[in-house]
Formats: sequence, C-alpha cells, structure tokens
Amino acid sequence: MFKRVIILVVLSSILLALVFIRDHKVAPINTSTKSNSSSGLTTVEYKISNINGNQYYGKSDDGTEIQFSSKKILSGDKIHVQDKVICYFEKNNLGKGLVRVEKY
Repeated sequence: MFKRVIILVVLSSILLALVFIRDHKVAPINTSTKSNSSSGLTTVEYKISNINGNQYYGKSDDGTEIQFSSKKILSGDKIHVQDKVICYFEKNNLGKGLVRVEKY
C-alpha cells in the first residue's frame, strides 16, 4: 500500500510539472511586442520561414517561432516565404491563441 501511495505521488508530480511546462511554452515570450490599448490587442512581427499547405511557420527577430493556419489570415493577401506578417494576440492572454494575421 505504501508503494502505491509513493507511485501515485510521483506520477502526480510529473503530471503537474508537464502541465506547468506546457503552459509556459504556449505563450510567446517577446520583448518587442507592441500593444494597442484601444483595441485590446498585442502585436508581434514575424518573418515567414516556411509554408506547408495551409500551415505557415514564422520567426521573430528575437528567435520566437509561431505556427498558424491560413484561417487566421483575414486580409486575403497572399503570403509567401520571407514575407513579414503582424500577428495579433489578445492583450492580456498571449497564451490563449492568435486572433488574426496581416501581411506587413
């Protein structure tokens, strides 16, 4: 019985650690973000490094990477590799997800 309790505690600790690490990796950490207080959005600039079907991959100047689908591109502009885009996130919830993408 004692061994089962120890195993339960160890596995629970590992699960909590993985959840904690995942939450911190989801939010883009970027010191060059710009906020627009009137719209409640934060912007981050990325340079598109790869396109695979409808999935776009980008990298910011500080090395932060992003992946998004073509559904987030609301402007209708054609985006190609090496194009710069502006990604809009909710101001207080960067980890909640991407709101929209526009070509720069």
